[in-house]
Amino acid sequence: MQIEIWSDIACPYCYIGKRKLDKALEKFPHRNNVELVWHSYELDPALPAKALDISIYSYFAKKYNMSEEEARKTQNKVAAIAKQVGLYYDFDNLIVANTSDALRLVKLAKEYNLATEAEEVLFDAYFVKGKDISSREVLVELGESIGLKKEVIVTTLGSDKYRDDIKQDIEYSENTLNLEYIPFYVFNNHQ
Repeated sequence: MQIEIWSDIACPYCYIGKRKLDKALEKFPHRNNVELVWHSYELDPALPAKALDISIYSYFAKKYNMSEEEARKTQNKVAAIAKQVGLYYDFDNLIVANTSDALRLVKLAKEYNLATEAEEVLFDAYFVKGKDISSREVLVELGESIGLKKEVIVTTLGSDKYRDDIKQDIEYSENTLNLEYIPFYVFNNHQ
């Protein structure tokens, strides 16, 4: 069975969905015959390459035209949902960052059958550990932690490699799948 997943590292529900899928697969007797295929989706490609120096609450308040208090309440609800599946989001220390290079790291990891591991360490770094996932240094550290070689990561991130792949993932999701939310799953080519 093939499960295709459209996801962004900055999507809190994508990490929750991954954790739920992990738990479901643990109970699935044919889990060794399941192939996860991660596709990219950028929630905010307009974010600058350098992380923002504002809280997630300020960012959400501005983006969704709400007060910071409303944004904080919304994020607290998301954190409570995450906690139900054993994830401890730290929105107070979250660094609002562009995810383009992180998504390229996942594409690189896919070449080594490590895409799922890359997704996990990136989600954890972003939502739990408060790391700047737009930082090349952080991405190298995370990539090495799953077994990728430093020089391969540095070379990839220093180039435009996988940018077209990400663009194609997004265009397909929007133009063919008419995707309106993430995470989005396709099981054996069925939505």
